Amino acid sequence: MRAADVLRLVSGALQDLEPGMESRWPWTGGDDGAIGLLDFMNAAVQAVALQRPDVCAVTESIMLEPGMRQRLPRRKIHGASRDARFLIELVRNMGRDGEHPGPGISAVNVDVLLAWARAGHESAVVENWAYDRVINRDVFYVYPAVPAWPEVWVEATYSANPEVVSSPEQAFPLPEEYAEAVKHHILSSVFSGDNESSNAGKATWHRQMYASALGIKLNVDAGWPKAVSRVPTGGGA
Repeated sequence: MRAADVLRLVSGALQDLEPGMESRWPWTGGDDGAIGLLDFMNAAVQAVALQRPDVCAVTESIMLEPGMRQRLPRRKIHGASRDARFLIELVRNMGRDGEHPGPGISAVNVDVLLAWARAGHESAVVENWAYDRVINRDVFYVYPAVPAWPEVWVEATYSANPEVVSSPEQAFPLPEEYAEAVKHHILSSVFSGDNESSNAGKATWHRQMYASALGIKLNVDAGWPKAVSRVPTGGGA
């Protein structure tokens, strides 16, 4: 799906696709700094990503820093492919080079981890991780502490910033199922502005539809069947 596919729906709702007539809401802004629908799209994509960090999730190996306290994955520091905005989870150890899967890593509460962490205990194998993005979204903790050598790599899932859309021909930066929510967010922004298209009633309705689209997706995800192990308790096939 391209960005143009969503913008065409927005323009249609604004009755801005009449043949032979100049668009009131061009897709791209002008050289004079005029705003275009792409600007509204980028704002809508950011709004969705803020409410659903998983839509921009990346799972890959990252290198940890020495000590317990860690910073969010960064390209220049941790070998990540993108800069993280939130941490979602640490999955498992990945050895000294990021290519050899090892033991899984269990999540614990930050206060609990810091309370029972044994000072000075280091290991190249991480057992626990803790993160509270409300208190400090840029910091998480691991235990045991990471030694200065050898390098310690883990598999992490984090939320990255969505790609900025600069051209209608560019790919839509979110999963296709979020296109409807983005459309309604754009229309709400247009109708709530101080312009000839202002309409408080329509703005409110589209904002409600935006919230409804996200809510439906959240409910579908929550009700999706989880994998069930068929291996009996105690081992054995």
